[in-house]
Amino acid sequence: MEFLVGTVLSFAALAVSWVALVSQKRGGTFKRIHYTAYYELLTLQRGDEAIDALISGPISVNLEPSGRRLIMPFVFELRLANTGKAPILQSDFSSPLTIRFGDLCNFVGGSIKVNRGSFSEFFGEDPFETGEGFLRIKPFLMNPGDEVTLSGILNGPVSEEGIEVSGRIVGVEAFDRLKPKSDGIRLTAQIKSMIFERREEWPSPGPVKAQVLTIRRFLPLDDIAPGTTEGHITTRLNGSPVRDMHLVAFTFKSHSDITNEPSQGSITFETVASTFLHCEVELDGEELSDQRARHLVTWNSKKVIIRARRIRRAQDLTVRFITEGGVDDLRITKIPSFIRDVQVMRMEVLEDPLGRHLLDMQPTFLLFSQRVHRKYHVDMSRMKRFSRRSREFARKMLHGN
Repeated sequence: MEFLVGTVLSFAALAVSWVALVSQKRGGTFKRIHYTAYYELLTLQRGDEAIDALISGPISVNLEPSGRRLIMPFVFELRLANTGKAPILQSDFSSPLTIRFGDLCNFVGGSIKVNRGSFSEFFGEDPFETGEGFLRIKPFLMNPGDEVTLSGILNGPVSEEGIEVSGRIVGVEAFDRLKPKSDGIRLTAQIKSMIFERREEWPSPGPVKAQVLTIRRFLPLDDIAPGTTEGHITTRLNGSPVRDMHLVAFTFKSHSDITNEPSQGSITFETVASTFLHCEVELDGEELSDQRARHLVTWNSKKVIIRARRIRRAQDLTVRFITEGGVDDLRITKIPSFIRDVQVMRMEVLEDPLGRHLLDMQPTFLLFSQRVHRKYHVDMSRMKRFSRRSREFARKMLHGN
């Protein structure tokens, strides 16, 4: 009898332990933190040349009000979430929470938000400490379902391991990082004629093929860190602040010699809402001096006149402007007969440029069904093909190769 009772008690204890283990694995009492960390170079132009231009070129990113020039500005977003079902108390922390960006990368400013309650209820007063390559947060209460989102600006190269979170918390074995997407910034491309309303009306290229490309120079700051555009970060041209900075490129390719009269050989573009600020001219990939450029282009803050008749057979002319505003109201006020159409391509950054909603801090996002998994990869391949075509078109217009 005693043997039977002992056996029953042993099985009961085993069952309770098994239920407790399952409960912990499901987040019942198990303390768990997940985080995502996304970062992107602030400028939409990439590569060593883009970095060199930010360091020594006429365009710069500056920290205000000091005016300090940022050498390699990154935008980032970090989201922490308590994905377990047990609270993490202040007393559970044995040290501050440390966010590491890289030995040569420093936090220069940004914003923080919480998904419930107020900032002071989460963190109290003066919760942050910044240092070379890191940001520390003092211990705070984090209930199940609580999320903290920190976004802002970094200066300097991010570590190869990316942005990492570390600390010692009772019951938390590790900080699980959910990997962000690797496709970079997502852009949409809209191509339309400046002369014809319907696609079927577009004529075949005439003696000179003309196109216009518009694209932002920098990611939209207010979409990443609300408030950073108000007195914290400025984008400048030759030291003067420029809001909503765009690159506008006019490209012309001559397919045959042009014999029109000189008075009929210019095309004129005008805008009211935007402003032309800076001009660079390339002919067959060679940047022209100001004197040679004036032979082909004259301009002021609202008008651009391009003497397309002076382009010879098989020559490529690219006229790039830095503008304040996206020239959405750009119009042609004069056009020669040898240019049959002008197509404009507008590249726009999709909302949520850092991909914040792809992984919304819920581990279940990692458990795709076969149907969703299949659809995701089919759609992704289509988007990649479209993105590749758009980049090739943009590269040709911007660089002539």
